[in-house]
Amino acid sequence: IQDKDIPHRTKLTELILKQYEIHWHEMTREMKASLGRISFTSDMWTNGILKGFMAITAHYIMKDAAG
Repeated sequence: IQDKDIPHRTKLTELILKQYEIHWHEMTREMKASLGRISFTSDMWTNGILKGFMAITAHYIMKDAAG
């Protein structure tokens, strides 16, 4: 492996953001098409050096492929 084979950090950032956009739009499209209400749950915690984290989860029901 050579140095040129390793993507630069800006390229990795670009790839991550591109995937984020794809999945964000897919998720919002699914949620808009959900069958009824959307429920959200959340959790917050810290690691050993007190860095904070928060997770948000959405629960919803979708039609299957058969309709």
